[in-house]
Amino acid sequence: MPAHFSNQSVDTSRPSLEEPGREPGLLEEARLLERELRGVAYDHLSLAALETRQAGESLVRIVAMGVITACLLLSAWLALVSASVIVLVQHSLVTTSGALVLVFAVHLLVAMLVIAAIRRRSKLLLFPASVRSVAPEAQADPNAERSH
Repeated sequence: MPAHFSNQSVDTSRPSLEEPGREPGLLEEARLLERELRGVAYDHLSLAALETRQAGESLVRIVAMGVITACLLLSAWLALVSASVIVLVQHSLVTTSGALVLVFAVHLLVAMLVIAAIRRRSKLLLFPASVRSVAPEAQADPNAERSH
Protein backbone atom coordinates (compact mmCIF):
# COMPACT_ATOMS: atom_id res chain seq x y z
CA MET A 1 0.00 0.00 0.00
CA PRO A 2 1.49 3.41 -0.98
CA ALA A 3 2.53 5.71 1.82
CA HIS A 4 -0.06 8.38 0.96
CA PHE A 5 -2.88 5.81 1.30
CA SER A 6 -2.01 4.74 4.82
CA ASN A 7 -4.17 5.74 7.75
CA GLN A 8 -1.08 6.86 9.67
CA SER A 9 -0.56 10.14 7.84
CA VAL A 10 -0.09 12.12 11.07
CA ASP A 11 3.27 13.83 11.21
CA THR A 12 4.65 13.18 14.69
CA SER A 13 8.13 14.48 13.86
CA ARG A 14 7.19 18.10 14.62
CA PRO A 15 8.10 19.14 18.09
CA SER A 16 5.15 19.85 20.31
CA LEU A 17 4.48 23.39 21.41
CA GLU A 18 3.93 22.06 24.90
CA GLU A 19 6.61 21.27 27.45
CA PRO A 20 8.27 17.86 27.17
CA GLY A 21 6.50 15.17 29.15
CA ARG A 22 3.12 16.95 29.07
CA GLU A 23 0.08 15.85 27.12
CA PRO A 24 -0.46 17.80 23.87
CA GLY A 25 -2.83 20.72 24.27
CA LEU A 26 -6.15 21.29 22.57
CA LEU A 27 -4.57 23.38 19.81
CA GLU A 28 -2.02 20.68 19.00
CA GLU A 29 -4.76 18.02 19.00
CA ALA A 30 -6.79 20.16 16.57
CA ARG A 31 -3.79 20.48 14.24
CA LEU A 32 -3.17 16.74 14.33
CA LEU A 33 -6.85 16.09 13.64
CA GLU A 34 -6.80 18.53 10.73
CA ARG A 35 -3.79 16.76 9.19
CA GLU A 36 -5.48 13.40 9.68
CA LEU A 37 -8.69 14.63 8.03
CA ARG A 38 -6.78 16.08 5.09
CA GLY A 39 -5.00 12.76 4.59
CA VAL A 40 -8.26 10.82 4.70
CA ALA A 41 -9.96 13.30 2.35
CA TYR A 42 -7.03 13.05 -0.07
CA ASP A 43 -7.21 9.26 -0.01
CA HIS A 44 -10.95 9.28 -0.67
CA LEU A 45 -10.67 11.82 -3.49
CA SER A 46 -7.83 9.86 -5.09
CA LEU A 47 -9.88 6.69 -4.95
CA ALA A 48 -12.93 8.48 -6.40
CA ALA A 49 -10.81 9.90 -9.24
CA LEU A 50 -9.39 6.49 -10.09
CA GLU A 51 -12.81 4.85 -10.03
CA THR A 52 -14.30 7.66 -12.14
CA ARG A 53 -11.60 7.18 -14.75
CA GLN A 54 -12.16 3.43 -14.75
CA ALA A 55 -15.93 3.91 -15.08
CA GLY A 56 -15.43 6.35 -17.97
CA GLU A 57 -13.17 3.94 -19.82
CA SER A 58 -15.68 1.13 -19.27
CA LEU A 59 -18.52 3.31 -20.56
CA VAL A 60 -16.56 4.14 -23.73
CA ARG A 61 -15.88 0.44 -24.32
CA ILE A 62 -19.54 -0.46 -23.73
CA VAL A 63 -20.73 2.23 -26.16
CA ALA A 64 -18.22 1.10 -28.79
CA MET A 65 -19.33 -2.53 -28.42
CA GLY A 66 -22.96 -1.37 -28.65
CA VAL A 67 -22.27 0.45 -31.92
CA ILE A 68 -20.51 -2.62 -33.33
CA THR A 69 -23.44 -4.82 -32.25
CA ALA A 70 -25.93 -2.41 -33.84
CA CYS A 71 -24.01 -2.50 -37.13
CA LEU A 72 -23.96 -6.30 -37.09
CA LEU A 73 -27.68 -6.49 -36.32
CA LEU A 74 -28.43 -3.98 -39.08
CA SER A 75 -26.48 -5.97 -41.64
CA ALA A 76 -28.21 -9.18 -40.50
CA TRP A 77 -31.61 -7.48 -40.86
CA LEU A 78 -30.72 -6.21 -44.34
CA ALA A 79 -29.66 -9.72 -45.35
CA LEU A 80 -32.97 -11.14 -44.09
CA VAL A 81 -35.00 -8.48 -45.93
CA SER A 82 -32.98 -9.05 -49.12
CA ALA A 83 -33.53 -12.79 -48.90
CA SER A 84 -37.27 -12.21 -48.42
CA VAL A 85 -37.42 -9.98 -51.50
CA ILE A 86 -35.49 -12.56 -53.55
CA VAL A 87 -37.83 -15.37 -52.46
CA LEU A 88 -40.93 -13.30 -53.29
CA VAL A 89 -39.57 -12.42 -56.73
CA GLN A 90 -38.32 -15.96 -57.52
CA HIS A 91 -41.70 -17.49 -56.74
CA SER A 92 -43.36 -14.87 -58.95
CA LEU A 93 -45.53 -13.63 -56.06
CA VAL A 94 -44.63 -9.99 -56.75
CA THR A 95 -42.41 -8.05 -59.10
CA THR A 96 -39.06 -6.73 -57.95
CA SER A 97 -40.35 -3.19 -57.64
CA GLY A 98 -43.49 -4.43 -55.88
CA ALA A 99 -41.38 -6.35 -53.33
CA LEU A 100 -39.26 -3.27 -52.66
CA VAL A 101 -42.36 -1.10 -52.21
CA LEU A 102 -43.78 -3.72 -49.83
CA VAL A 103 -40.56 -3.70 -47.77
CA PHE A 104 -40.63 0.11 -47.74
CA ALA A 105 -44.26 0.18 -46.57
CA VAL A 106 -43.67 -2.36 -43.79
CA HIS A 107 -40.61 -0.50 -42.54
CA LEU A 108 -42.45 2.82 -42.66
CA LEU A 109 -45.39 1.37 -40.68
CA VAL A 110 -43.09 -0.09 -38.01
CA ALA A 111 -41.19 3.22 -37.78
CA MET A 112 -44.44 5.13 -37.28
CA LEU A 113 -45.49 2.72 -34.51
CA VAL A 114 -42.13 3.16 -32.78
CA ILE A 115 -42.39 6.96 -33.04
CA ALA A 116 -45.88 6.85 -31.50
CA ALA A 117 -44.58 4.69 -28.64
CA ILE A 118 -41.69 7.11 -28.06
CA ARG A 119 -44.08 10.07 -27.91
CA ARG A 120 -46.29 8.29 -25.37
CA ARG A 121 -43.30 7.39 -23.20
CA SER A 122 -41.67 10.83 -23.49
CA LYS A 123 -44.47 12.40 -21.45
CA LEU A 124 -43.15 10.50 -18.42
CA LEU A 125 -39.82 12.31 -18.73
CA LEU A 126 -41.45 15.44 -17.34
CA PHE A 127 -42.18 13.81 -13.93
CA PRO A 128 -45.92 14.62 -14.11
CA ALA A 129 -46.85 13.12 -10.73
CA SER A 130 -44.00 14.98 -8.98
CA VAL A 131 -44.98 18.27 -10.59
CA ARG A 132 -48.62 17.80 -9.54
CA SER A 133 -47.59 16.94 -5.98
CA VAL A 134 -45.69 20.21 -5.49
CA ALA A 135 -48.00 22.47 -7.50
CA PRO A 136 -49.85 25.18 -5.56
CA GLU A 137 -53.47 24.38 -4.77
CA ALA A 138 -54.80 26.94 -7.29
CA GLN A 139 -52.92 25.23 -10.12
CA ALA A 140 -53.70 21.74 -8.90
CA ASP A 141 -57.50 22.23 -9.20
CA PRO A 142 -58.53 24.88 -11.76
CA ASN A 143 -62.24 24.48 -10.81
CA ALA A 144 -61.53 25.42 -7.17
CA GLU A 145 -61.00 29.08 -8.15
CA ARG A 146 -64.41 29.29 -9.86
CA SER A 147 -66.38 27.81 -6.96
CA HIS A 148 -65.40 30.60 -4.50
